[in-house]
Amino acid sequence: MKKLIQASTLNALMLGNFDETVKVKDFLRQADTGIGTYTGLDGEAIFEDGVAYRATAEGTVTVMRPEDGVAFGTVAAFDASVPKHTLQHVDSLDALRQMLAPYVEDNENVFYLLRAAGEFSTMHVRSCFACQKPYPTLAQAASCQREFHYANVPGSVIAVYCPRYVEGINLPGWHFHFLSGDKTKGGHILGLSAGKLTFQINRLECFELTLPQNEEFAKLDLCQDLSAKTAAVEGAGA
Repeated sequence: MKKLIQASTLNALMLGNFDETVKVKDFLRQADTGIGTYTGLDGEAIFEDGVAYRATAEGTVTVMRPEDGVAFGTVAAFDASVPKHTLQHVDSLDALRQMLAPYVEDNENVFYLLRAAGEFSTMHVRSCFACQKPYPTLAQAASCQREFHYANVPGSVIAVYCPRYVEGINLPGWHFHFLSGDKTKGGHILGLSAGKLTFQINRLECFELTLPQNEEFAKLDLCQDLSAKTAAVEGAGA
């Protein structure tokens, strides 16, 4: 049974719990593909082919060390033997969500991991600056995020789909990250367009969660309804 592995919860991240939950080497021990962020909210994480990439607010991409920490993320061992599918005329991120709907509608109560490749006519991404303690909330940190617009850039999209019932644990629906083919550009996707996308999708029926062990996490009220703030920060529907 295919498994999605998660570090921390989205509400913990929203409330500013940016400390290390797990080290990169441990997070990728049974996985090779996924998304997230690093200790201190230090850039957007893109895990591709077992390599941990960090897309920074300076507009660069670096490779993380095995001992570096992941604050929040979701990864899995991607099965590349599944069929490939093609989408044509993807005019926006919302259009991509709609085009992907048939691939999850048979069971929206499990998780999915997607890898897509193509040349993007437009790519709009963001990344946050690294934070120091005392940490702000994610909404506060995102208020000074950096956004980047690229044109005619080849690369890959890695995305995770979560069911609606995980609200607060993770982001319901799709969450998309980008990494350029030359590994120099990347981030959390706010918008995109492409003439053609080729993708593969894995259904994941098993879920494994590792919770933070820091003192601050123990005192958080994780039952708060942060859905509106989450949607604003994550650019849901963009």
